[in-house]
Amino acid sequence: MKQLVTTHNSYWEGKRKTLFDNSTSSRKKGVLRSEAYLTTHYTPEKPVGRETEIGEIAEAVRPLTHRHDPNNLIIFGPAGIGKTTCTKYVITELENQASVKSVYINCWQYNTRSSLLTELLIQLGYPAPRKGKSIDALLSKVREWLDKNRGVAVALDEFDQLDDQTKIIYDLQMINEEAENPIGLLMVSNQHPTRITLDPRSQSRLSCKTLEFHSYNAPQLENILQDRVDKAFRPGTVPKKVVEQIAETVAENSGDCRKALTLLLNAGRKADQEGKNKVTINDIQ
Repeated sequence: MKQLVTTHNSYWEGKRKTLFDNSTSSRKKGVLRSEAYLTTHYTPEKPVGRETEIGEIAEAVRPLTHRHDPNNLIIFGPAGIGKTTCTKYVITELENQASVKSVYINCWQYNTRSSLLTELLIQLGYPAPRKGKSIDALLSKVREWLDKNRGVAVALDEFDQLDDQTKIIYDLQMINEEAENPIGLLMVSNQHPTRITLDPRSQSRLSCKTLEFHSYNAPQLENILQDRVDKAFRPGTVPKKVVEQIAETVAENSGDCRKALTLLLNAGRKADQEGKNKVTINDIQ
């Protein structure tokens, strides 16, 4: 019996040595070259298929380049259709091309009045503590920054997840009226604007426009997927029919680009696991 246990342990010790062996000799050249391009962490240099929406966001913040009041904008639509990607692209270009300070805050992470204002100050360059400052003190610092600088574009992503929507909007718009230079607000939401809870006073002060993002259609998804295929896969390993099938399937169900990219990634992984030199329709799960 003792001998059996020893043999069993020796077997598994051998398996452990090779279970996650990533040495060059043990690794076959698969279809995937870099999975990073198929994840939500990757931000494309320029969003694909959203030229009209990018133009409208840019027009909303353009007055900031001349220190004029911008058009506040609520950007809304379902998840996974490019709202965040396009917003980040525009504010990055605003800073790079026109030297207008831009701030991006995710309201899932900073969903209270004090945490959001503190994060805003930190991104503006103030070493604000995470706790201990009163709301009035935080607002005073934001106003101080605006008096000394040319203005700022603030993108509030997942705005519908913010606990104190009314108070935050009122705070920022009051500062906007009192400070020397303007704040431009880009509020990104999965919810329709009618479901965003602002009291009449804040709605009146906000005076914003809306921009609706519609779900991606099949041709748009094909263009996005092909762009990622060129970056993430080895040449010639993903036939056009695979891209078309994924695009059509996702467009019919949700138009969610994230789901399309996940299907493509999983298809590539399956092909690699099975030692194939091309992704096939059967690899789509």
